[in-house]
Amino acid sequence: TFSQLTSTNQILKERAQGNCADRTHDEMDFECLRHMWNYYHVYRAGWQSCDSLLPGIKMKGYRNTNTCSVYESKCNKIDKAKPCCKSIYCYLWVMNAAPTK
Repeated sequence: TFSQLTSTNQILKERAQGNCADRTHDEMDFECLRHMWNYYHVYRAGWQSCDSLLPGIKMKGYRNTNTCSVYESKCNKIDKAKPCCKSIYCYLWVMNAAPTK
């Protein structure tokens, strides 16, 4: 369960209190973005994990937050795993910290 995941890690304890899930993606720091990438599906019942969507997420073009805001807007409108994970991925990509398999 999520409480088991957070029991030993102070950062995850803070995130579990809603500090990350209550922020918009563009307001998240690196730790929140990584946390949401790893646990978004825990917050949203029925969602696939972001890692499982990774092969289909591709970023092209320049690294800028304008691109990310488009994905974040889609996430807010559609509220599904793929656009939301792509938004998180994009903000991590801008930081040169995008997840890889």
